[in-house]
Amino acid sequence: MRKSVHWGIITVMIVALALAAAGQVSAQAKKNPYKDPVKIAYLPDNIGDTVGAAWGVGIKREFAYFPNITYQVFDGKLSAETQNQIMTELINQKYDCIILQAHDAAALAASAREAEKQGIPVIDLNLDAQTPHTCLVAMVDYEAGSLVAQEIAKGVGDNGNVVIIEAPPGASRGINVEAGFRDTLKAHPGVKILAAQDGEWLTEKGNTVMRDFLTKYPKINAVFAINDAMAEGASQAAAAAGRKMIIWGADGEKKALQYIEQGKLTGTIYTNCYDEGATAARMALYAIGAEINGSKFTKTPIIKMAPIVVTKDTVASIAEKDRW
Repeated sequence: MRKSVHWGIITVMIVALALAAAGQVSAQAKKNPYKDPVKIAYLPDNIGDTVGAAWGVGIKREFAYFPNITYQVFDGKLSAETQNQIMTELINQKYDCIILQAHDAAALAASAREAEKQGIPVIDLNLDAQTPHTCLVAMVDYEAGSLVAQEIAKGVGDNGNVVIIEAPPGASRGINVEAGFRDTLKAHPGVKILAAQDGEWLTEKGNTVMRDFLTKYPKINAVFAINDAMAEGASQAAAAAGRKMIIWGADGEKKALQYIEQGKLTGTIYTNCYDEGATAARMALYAIGAEINGSKFTKTPIIKMAPIVVTKDTVASIAEKDRW
């Protein structure tokens, strides 16, 4: 299996060098994040989400090497308003860095901008804030959608009907994944998109949306759910209705891998989320030490983790220790 941790580390180094070359890094750091006391916050969209929890494990593992770091996790509760309130508190409490998964790209922009203005680097994970800031560490998004489109087109023999279970409106990753999927399907005119509906990232909602699709459309050949949780819900609904079809997700969570092994799910795009969280943690330490001034950026640097296309033929390549 390809080691995404190596890819992540190398990319962090490349980004760091690029930032330094661009003159956005100060010559002398006021804090040594590996020795001086620092406070770092992690603010996911939803503390109970599988992906967010895996990132948290990766972050915590990385920071465990440094007893000088105070690391705290806050729950965004699937609410941009809640996240903005917490961001304000973190800025007022002068945290040294914030690792954020923005519930809504536009709604979190002002908070991220204010944090950077106050000298607090913002490292986003997957769901980005719509403003230039220190760094975004992400799964492939547009590319993931494109890969799934290719797999579905191949699976239906370039002729069939597809439905999409979408991410919530305003979620940057969902927008990009779906764009990659739709753009790539343009090269396969025999594959028709029947409908698309928001599944709110949730298994239960994905199930509900899929049941609605099954009622409305007698012939569905394939489903693309923007994340694995919704794909699992779609799989459950299709099985309950006795309908067989191709079903793809994107993330690579442990349960989805089990579904693939059991023949309940066709495939997913896997990312090692432990490594993704660890990469965000490394970038946070670098940003603090180098005094990166993200408020001066005109574009957010992006670190993309290595993807793996997983099907029943390749799922065994994902080691148990890398399943989150």
